[in-house]
Amino acid sequence: MKGKFVQFALGVLTGAFLFGGVTAIAAGTTAEPAWSPIYVDGQQVQMTAYNILGSNFVRLRDIGQAVGFNVYYENGVQVDSDAPYTGIAPKGNSESATTTLDLNANMEIRLEMARLINQVRRENGRAELPLEASLMNASQDVSSQCVSEHRPYDHKALIHYGWPHGGLYNLVAPTAAPSEDIAQKAVTAWVNSPGHFQNMLLEEASCLGTGVTIKDGLAYCNMVVGDPTAHNPYE
Repeated sequence: MKGKFVQFALGVLTGAFLFGGVTAIAAGTTAEPAWSPIYVDGQQVQMTAYNILGSNFVRLRDIGQAVGFNVYYENGVQVDSDAPYTGIAPKGNSESATTTLDLNANMEIRLEMARLINQVRRENGRAELPLEASLMNASQDVSSQCVSEHRPYDHKALIHYGWPHGGLYNLVAPTAAPSEDIAQKAVTAWVNSPGHFQNMLLEEASCLGTGVTIKDGLAYCNMVVGDPTAHNPYE
């Protein structure tokens, strides 16, 4: 049963990796939650479906957790049908290609994104946030993973680059053309999504980082606000 289910998931539901929150935006498409009951071997399981352009999708990660196979991201989506679900790469596997990662890539777009985020904060009665080197590096690393779902990797990146506290991330992957519009597309998408909007306005935030990776016609945009009052669960 598990092998057939894995084949089905890979063949039909791989697109669900783009969506990680209640409402996510990727390449200009909005995913809304569709609260349909889902059953595995006749037993109802807790799994959220997402309606995208009239079709329902579920996250492959959620299927792995419900059925019992591992799904994680490491240089691409990895499915291990013989391992229990953890959501992370097995020990000994490298989660990041930081040795070859250009942490200064797309800096002009990233600085414009930071300017627009601070503009949104100022317009909503929040203090502007200074850029922080560790958050800039962590955010660029996370964007280089080219995914649009939140993972433990996001928080581990903060620690790796020297930020020992908590933080909140936003992710979005709009089309990359024209390149001068990428920052505006990302911030507009976050403003129009209540959860992402509140992340940008976090009152306890003290600093900001942004990241942009362009691949296959998409701009994987990331922002993180650092909260020195919050605890990082992976510290």
